[in-house]
Amino acid sequence: MQTECAVSEHGKIAQLLLRISPELNQIVQDQLALVEYFNGSHVFKIEQEARCIRIASPPLFVIQFHCPEPMNQRVSKPLVHCHFKYMGQKCEGLEEFFLNEVHFLTGDLKAQHPLFLRSKAQQLRTLIIQQIYLWGDVAQRVQQVLHHLDLAQAQLIDQLMLDAYVYDGQVMQNLVLYQHSMPIAVLHFFQHLFRLDSIFGQEVLPLQPLMESYDDLCFSAAQFLDPAIFRIMSLSFKEQFNLNELIEHEDDIRLLYQHAQEQPHLLGFARLMNREIWQRSNLLSKQHFLTTSYGVWQKKVAVLPLFDATRTVNWLFKQSAEVLDWVSQNIQHSNIRTAVTALSFIDTSQAHPQVVLATLQYFQHISARLFIQSCHYLAVQDKWFDHPQNNAVVLQGTRQAIDDHRVAIRPSILYLDEWMALTRCIANSDQMVFKKVYLNLSRVMQAFMQHLQKNTADFPLDVMAYILPERQQDRDFYTVLQRHRIQLDVFRRQLYLRFRAVRKTVFDAYVRDYLSAYFSENKTVPKTVTWTGLFHQAVAWHEQIQKEEILLKLTKDFSLVTWQPICEHPRIEFGQWVFEELQSIEQIIDESRKLQHCLASSYAQRIIEGEYVAFQMQHMQLRQRMTLGCIRQQDTQHHHLLFDQLELPNNEKADDASRQVAQRFIDWLNKMNSQEINKFDHLLLD
Repeated sequence: MQTECAVSEHGKIAQLLLRISPELNQIVQDQLALVEYFNGSHVFKIEQEARCIRIASPPLFVIQFHCPEPMNQRVSKPLVHCHFKYMGQKCEGLEEFFLNEVHFLTGDLKAQHPLFLRSKAQQLRTLIIQQIYLWGDVAQRVQQVLHHLDLAQAQLIDQLMLDAYVYDGQVMQNLVLYQHSMPIAVLHFFQHLFRLDSIFGQEVLPLQPLMESYDDLCFSAAQFLDPAIFRIMSLSFKEQFNLNELIEHEDDIRLLYQHAQEQPHLLGFARLMNREIWQRSNLLSKQHFLTTSYGVWQKKVAVLPLFDATRTVNWLFKQSAEVLDWVSQNIQHSNIRTAVTALSFIDTSQAHPQVVLATLQYFQHISARLFIQSCHYLAVQDKWFDHPQNNAVVLQGTRQAIDDHRVAIRPSILYLDEWMALTRCIANSDQMVFKKVYLNLSRVMQAFMQHLQKNTADFPLDVMAYILPERQQDRDFYTVLQRHRIQLDVFRRQLYLRFRAVRKTVFDAYVRDYLSAYFSENKTVPKTVTWTGLFHQAVAWHEQIQKEEILLKLTKDFSLVTWQPICEHPRIEFGQWVFEELQSIEQIIDESRKLQHCLASSYAQRIIEGEYVAFQMQHMQLRQRMTLGCIRQQDTQHHHLLFDQLELPNNEKADDASRQVAQRFIDWLNKMNSQEINKFDHLLLD
């Protein structure tokens, strides 16, 4: 606030000085003429065909981009050539800003924070005003004007400075009358006073257009760079890069340029290969993905080979760059290898790349576990461990001979590499083994993919880019929806699963958490499996798991707790029905388990505290069983029960006839309880 006030006061002083001296006014006008080059909403112009960025309008500076020449040429142009000279001066400050302070976004496409944009725009504005100050030779010209003032001008300036408390005395008059030297501090004050931002503050070169222009420039790399170069930089710099990093990366660009032109979708795998072989023409051949040579792949990649089956590699080579970039970034995790292999048994040619990518990402944390479950089942069923070619592993718990040096493994993710090696070994004599092992995993992946493809079938192509939740934070997401007049809730509704009271996004782990249990119960997944069907089963499974957890906690917390029951004898015959009061926590839990309802989880605490009573209600002949719940009202004289609910198994409501029987039983019980109290009162009176 103090700075703004100071600038405002200096601006007023400067405005008055401009009236006193036409020469000072001309200095300012010359600067204003230069600043016009940088006004407007498009300070930077991208010329896509010319591969350049032009700065100011008409352009004062140019950043030119070149493509690498063939490797056999001795002399080659640099990939980036900057021209930042104007009026015979090298504008180093502006050049440094464009080389280092402009970050071109690649993977991180979220909207940039306004405070960040404001900071960068302020930095650029200051550099432009400083440069204009130098071009206009303002410091020297101001000094000359001050040394050639007439006496009247000097008197006016001294009075103005005195009124503004800038200095005391007759500095300008002494300069004119006696040629006294001007104090350095005063000279610097006047020289700085005639910078444009000192005179006009924020009015000159306003920040908002600069912020917008800077923001647009950050998202423009694909427009001015050759597609092959942009592809290389996007892979080398996952989030963003600046032009200095592009210059420093020039040697790598020259090595990878031809591959980026010929096989751009596979280029992500080149980063995982040893740099010494980048110049090979067959760098991205299929054979390398099946090889065990560390001469090709870096050691950090994965257990070699990358993939076991030619079918998987053939499928991989047909995928889009967005799918392959993610696979190459995560291939060191064996989960990814199993997910890719399973998906290769499915025809994905009609699926949108974002759907394929979403499927791989969804199964990346579960695919290895499901793969091992299938392996273990087939290994036991088909006697893999007794196979003559298996000399590496044996199932844990199997009795081994003294000279048997095979490693004992069990169906655990800790032994994933051993299970993959065993599968590879058995597949050498039977290629159908791969299909058998991955069949169940492939079918549930296909169910997920088909569900997502069907629910997004009506989305325009540019909307499909945003189906993954992390992409919905990108800068252009809402703009694209508005362009197609799609409401946000309509868009997201297509990506949700609903059943009963459960509502989950299709990308939620809700179904995935159930799949291991599903594989245990279903040794063969049917072709007709659907993701909606799996979701319905998952809802029941989660509810059961939750109940089991609650029951376990109740058993632990209340196993020794006792309370005063309503009935002296828990079993009561009432017409054709038998009512039995649940008088222990074990009975309550057993009732909940057998009838699969929420009595234990929701009412155990209230029963223990004397607020609720539960009865098992069973017909003597029909074997019909249900649970009666009653609210227990207690006063100083007696306990009174009110009907609350009558539940069949799985929380289904009982019919009206059964409810009437239950109500008559409650009325009878309340009457009997009242009679016992009255009888007890008479005994006390006697």
